[in-house]
Amino acid sequence: MNLQSDEVAARLLDAAKKFDETAYSKSWNGKKQRPIAKLHYGNDKDPGMAHRTEITSAKNNIYWWIGVQSPMYIKYGQIIDKYDDKDWRARWKDETRIIFSSEEEFFSFVDECLSKDNNADINTPLPPKGMSADGFVVICPRCDTKFKRAERCPECGQLINYEEE
Repeated sequence: MNLQSDEVAARLLDAAKKFDETAYSKSWNGKKQRPIAKLHYGNDKDPGMAHRTEITSAKNNIYWWIGVQSPMYIKYGQIIDKYDDKDWRARWKDETRIIFSSEEEFFSFVDECLSKDNNADINTPLPPKGMSADGFVVICPRCDTKFKRAERCPECGQLINYEEE
């Protein structure tokens, strides 16, 4: 199957919008790689390699480029690390990439990311993973960051529910 077809591109863009509703695609000029989706999480400009998340396709592969400081990597880093291209990561410290040889592999990765209970929407309140005895320092249930008690985690933006203490 040609992974650069309009039908495949539309399905991949729909999947990207599950991670970032502002994801968009650029027109393709027929070159080797077709741009499928740019996930800039609301940024108007390209945020740079460390913060970008983009999906492209070649005839036989789908590439997902993920900056190590992007919201996607912060949220799904443990899953991404299982799939990433180790050689690429060793060469480019600010970015990793995942290469999928089929649509099925791509959607298996998407399903794994979205099916994890701890990767629910950041606007769904979750109880802290841990808390100091005095309750002033908490641990984020999503990214394990320790921070002073606040409504949201300063690192990943997860909404914290303190009512279940």
